[in-house]
Amino acid sequence: MKATSRLPLVDPDFRISEGRSEILHAYARGLLEHLRAIRAGGRAEGYPITTIKVATAWLIDAYAEAGVAPAPEAAQLVREIIGPNSDTSTLPVQRLSEAAYWAAIDFEAHHPPDPAGKQPSSATRYAVAKHILGKLKTKNASQRSAEATIRGWQKLPHYKANVKLQRPASLRVKT
Repeated sequence: MKATSRLPLVDPDFRISEGRSEILHAYARGLLEHLRAIRAGGRAEGYPITTIKVATAWLIDAYAEAGVAPAPEAAQLVREIIGPNSDTSTLPVQRLSEAAYWAAIDFEAHHPPDPAGKQPSSATRYAVAKHILGKLKTKNASQRSAEATIRGWQKLPHYKANVKLQRPASLRVKT
């Protein structure tokens, strides 16, 4: 038996109010098929992509109100509308510098905390920069530019928190 597809009614005064999972799943399949047809060069026929986006938001609300798990087609629909970039990163540094960033964190974590509390560790900026210099993928990386890079990283809360997190217990300050 083939799963059915249908398009929901889309009207600013009407929200999808459906509790039956098979109908919600049919709406998800219908919206996904229609979106793909439009992107393949087909006609919108009253359901342009902006309308599909609105209907998708309402559909997800309807799934939540009904207490029904969304169909795989609903997840695929959201993924195709949003179009996530698989190369996206939440890391606060450029992808080319990622290895050097983590190496600097690891290096500083293996040094005791700075007694003054101004830096993540007691390691000098020169020492950290020297440690990561070979890992920086920038053109003409020098000791001075590496130190400047470290200076910027040491200001990041993400960097400081990871140095503390990775520091062995034997090097932590007892409070």
